[in-house]
Amino acid sequence: MNRPIVVLLAAACAGVLSAAAPETGDRQTPQAPAPGVAEFDDAAPAALEVKRAPTGHVLVRCSVNASEPGWFIFDTGAGICVISTPHVKPLGLRAAGEIEAVGIGGGESAGLVQADSVTVGPLTLRDHPMLVTDLSFLKPHLGEEIQGVLGYGVLARSVAEIDLAEPAVRLHRAGEPGLASLPWEELVLIGRVPAVHARFEGHDGVFRLDTGANGSVTFHEPAVRTLGLLDGRDVDDTKVGGVGGFVAAKRGNLAWFEIGGVRTEGVPALFAIEPKGSFADESRAGNIGVDLLKPFVMYFDYADGRVAFVPRAGG
Repeated sequence: MNRPIVVLLAAACAGVLSAAAPETGDRQTPQAPAPGVAEFDDAAPAALEVKRAPTGHVLVRCSVNASEPGWFIFDTGAGICVISTPHVKPLGLRAAGEIEAVGIGGGESAGLVQADSVTVGPLTLRDHPMLVTDLSFLKPHLGEEIQGVLGYGVLARSVAEIDLAEPAVRLHRAGEPGLASLPWEELVLIGRVPAVHARFEGHDGVFRLDTGANGSVTFHEPAVRTLGLLDGRDVDDTKVGGVGGFVAAKRGNLAWFEIGGVRTEGVPALFAIEPKGSFADESRAGNIGVDLLKPFVMYFDYADGRVAFVPRAGG
């Protein structure tokens, strides 16, 4: 039975963008540029101005080149910060070449620009690179004009506290009092995107943590095939779409999924059946979206390679 195509909006706008890193052998892909030099204003509030979009995605206010702050998607699944095409000229951003962006449907070349400053809450990044893509199509879905996406560049220069249920986002300077006592566990950065170990139906795997993806969990094709995740499972047809096009998938339910020491029963899941784009990645079993992350207040510390899942009061 065919069902409507499922489009992960954040993926479509860069939610799963992973800036390409150099490969071995004859073929070389461009290295993602380093994030800008960070300045931290300890007098400024750690809490960002935040709102939830109708899709469930978290939007925060951000100022680029000292402009009036606009709305940006706050997305741990973005390997590079993004600016929407219509805002490049009005914000005075400088062209800085091109880079290969890898998304759900495959790779495509995208332009880079340089911002003199990107300010979000207490954090300012100087001479910061941003990828250019047109996000104007998101306004009817998210209810706001989206200027861009904040990802790796911001997360690599701060400790980000994220509560998706509230929603709330706070940026802390590394080493702040109180951070040391959190229940830290290993965070794996693959292609500038965070991943953690999780368990499901008797299996273990490494999963991308993607605050820009709606839904619960989507499995990559290699994991679906090698673990036999469709065997005996009641599923129907669907597709997931994003950068580079669409990937055929199945939709069903998991008996259980465990992350951060919390097990959730009866989890809706997508199972990619095409080895294409980011869903052909064998280094991770899949992608965890907002529905499985809402029970926690999460702390991301990219610099020290760690993440903390603190269960929210009242579950």
